Amino acid sequence: MTGAGDRPAAAERAGWLTLALLLAALTLTAAVADRTRWSTLLGDEATYLMAAESLAWDLDLVYERSDFERFQAHWGRPPEGLILQSGDGGATLVYGKPFFYPLFLAPFVRWSPTHGPFVANALLLAAAGWLAAAALRRRVGAAAPWWMAALLFASVAFTYVYWAHADLFLACLTALGLTLLFSDRPGAVRWAVAGALLCAVAFSRPLYAPLLAAAALAPAPRGRVRAVAALAAGALLLAGVGVAVHQATAGAWTAYGAERGGFYTSTGFPDVDFHPAEWQEALGRAGNMAWGGWIVGDAGPQWVRTGTSNLLYLLVGRHVGLLPYFLPLLLPLLSGPRGAARWALLAAVAVSLGAVLVLRPFNFYGGGAAIANRYFLPLYPALWFVASRPRRALWAGLATLAAAPFLWHLWLQGPSDPRRADNTWRYPTAVAERWLPYETTQSHLKPSGQEDIIHNGLWLKPLSRSLRIVDRRRLALLPGTTGEVLVGRERPLATLGLQVLSPAGSRLEIVAGARVTPTGDSDLYLLDPGEPTGSHSMWWTSDPFYTYRLRFRFEGSQEPTLFLLRPAATAFDLW
Repeated sequence: MTGAGDRPAAAERAGWLTLALLLAALTLTAAVADRTRWSTLLGDEATYLMAAESLAWDLDLVYERSDFERFQAHWGRPPEGLILQSGDGGATLVYGKPFFYPLFLAPFVRWSPTHGPFVANALLLAAAGWLAAAALRRRVGAAAPWWMAALLFASVAFTYVYWAHADLFLACLTALGLTLLFSDRPGAVRWAVAGALLCAVAFSRPLYAPLLAAAALAPAPRGRVRAVAALAAGALLLAGVGVAVHQATAGAWTAYGAERGGFYTSTGFPDVDFHPAEWQEALGRAGNMAWGGWIVGDAGPQWVRTGTSNLLYLLVGRHVGLLPYFLPLLLPLLSGPRGAARWALLAAVAVSLGAVLVLRPFNFYGGGAAIANRYFLPLYPALWFVASRPRRALWAGLATLAAAPFLWHLWLQGPSDPRRADNTWRYPTAVAERWLPYETTQSHLKPSGQEDIIHNGLWLKPLSRSLRIVDRRRLALLPGTTGEVLVGRERPLATLGLQVLSPAGSRLEIVAGARVTPTGDSDLYLLDPGEPTGSHSMWWTSDPFYTYRLRFRFEGSQEPTLFLLRPAATAFDLW
């Protein structure tokens, strides 16, 4: 007969088995995923993949026509979004991203250009998650494997395995570095390796440097001086290697310091569509993306005006909120952090996030190539190590259940393309669309696959795929659907007019966001939009901009309803 004392041990064994099976399944799906069938490579993927191929075949980071042709042969498409840099006016072109991630990918890319990168991601995440769970076992007890399963799979972290982005790589380096620091078996070599790993994270994105500073408090006070010395030695060695490589290749101490440009089919590619000697002219067309522009770009007084809204969106935004998409972070936070090191980690995450909010108020989540907030992903493992008290595995199950309404699409889609044919995301779920606020401050979101437009003196952003813009002057809503649109103006909007153009007999029904007043004409309506859902700067102005979220449908129509919106005080204004 099994005794009561055997039950916790059996639950823990089940936890380790579950975690192992989940990580193995993730690795298997990464191995069979066919990324060549995806509609596009997202964001910086082309740059990382081409750099990895260059290291794997040519043992350098120099861009040449042969690199372009090799990539085209492997992927069957041009490298849209290729970022290149040069420190000598275009005579030598190198890849404009830190080399750590491409160097890690290179052996796997040589094995399989289209499958290797994602197997590499999965194996690294499996190692980081397993070792971190073992380190947490000493803090949170037998629930550690269950916690780790929730931290990885009840958040969007696992989805980045299928992408060739550096964010998951940096998150794994954070996890491995902190695992070494919080180990019960200290040693100078461990601390030096931890310093190098965390320095690689900070070198890739200096806004994460507070993590390295917080790490100095992890060793016990008795041996802290020796530990910090080893930590600093490892960090300085890695930083020296990084600076030396980038100086040798591009004449700058980082991958962001030299002249940089992004290239697409529309701009043409160096050594393919134009001669590298035309580098300066190409930068004039594409824009110089050197680091100074990144730092200054969106920063300024706007962040003050967007601050309250951005804090709300950071937590519960429909597309980028931490709580819907990284909800298991509450597990360690509610586990009672104790000790200076754990409070320092919390402070480091807060400082890094604050810096991103200040410097990127209109894109604090990573832009159009992000599922949820990819800028937060490398910081996420730091919160795992905040936990310092044992907690039951039940909490991991509850966190997973709470995250399910926002993640079930991602669980089911696995390695399939996260975007539809019209370039819209397959997430967020209907629950998120119904209950979570749309991030009015964020410039790269395209929930309906459409650009925003200026329409009759109003700024319009369709939020529903069923609501389309026709000829950039009329709107069309599919029959039997609810359309959602964001309406904005530089001053408060007291009354909004709506005119139905066709078909005759379509009756407006306001679902949420406004009160409707019929007029004497059945095709004319006056809407009271109520209080604005947002009042803050936008990416094109530092002055306050007022936005209103409207949801409506038309009854009595079997075909799309065409209509206009415009500011109007009376029905007469609609004519």
